Amino acid sequence: MLDFLEYIYGQSYKHLKAIVFNQGSPLHRTIMSLYVSIMEQTYNALVLLRADQHATLDIIFRSTLEAYVDLINLCNDPEYLKQMQASFHDQWIKLAQHGVRGGNPFLIKFENSTDAAQRLAEHQAGLAALGVKPMSIYEKFRLAGFEQIYQSVYNSLCNESHNNIRALTLRHFRFDENENPQLVMFAEPSPDSLNGTLSGYLSALSDTTHIVHTYFKTKALPEIESFRAEHSRFIEDFEAKMQADGLNP
Repeated sequence: MLDFLEYIYGQSYKHLKAIVFNQGSPLHRTIMSLYVSIMEQTYNALVLLRADQHATLDIIFRSTLEAYVDLINLCNDPEYLKQMQASFHDQWIKLAQHGVRGGNPFLIKFENSTDAAQRLAEHQAGLAALGVKPMSIYEKFRLAGFEQIYQSVYNSLCNESHNNIRALTLRHFRFDENENPQLVMFAEPSPDSLNGTLSGYLSALSDTTHIVHTYFKTKALPEIESFRAEHSRFIEDFEAKMQADGLNP
């Protein structure tokens, strides 16, 4: 599966130059920023995998999956850009409020700034002008049709990112037949776990490549359709082989 992920990345990168968009459009810029972020993160994952380094693959994929969800929602409805803008204002307001209040040495630039309060007011006004409340992560996933992924895959990815005790135990301890724990470091993931991660990157990159080329009606779309079909056949063949070998796909 690693070789096929590398192939899909290569095809996506090859056809990136075929995407023509309005660089003056905030909507188009955001779509492309999300897409190239997914490409960059997939490439980073490939570098780690080729070096037999696995510790941060799922942590990176959490960001990839969130970008995947945002891109789906944005291409389905341009009004979703308001949600992303609302999140920008909301996060800036939270940061600036702590800074203006004072007492946090890491936000001293706000406390000592003569225009910090004015900038805070501008972001508050910007959020109010949008007329929307920032969505929760769950709401974003549900809007994209990814509710079940949120409840399963995304939950596991968050456990990895937040150093949940379940994730820490699975990552760093192995138990013998007598349930005696042994600390491990840089342990390889199980084949099931690694295949799941690779499949996630593969779906995110393949799907978003198709979405973006369809959205911008690029000349490369016939070739994108072709390797998307290759992706479907690859997954079918892979799952059939795994089942024939008595393993979980």
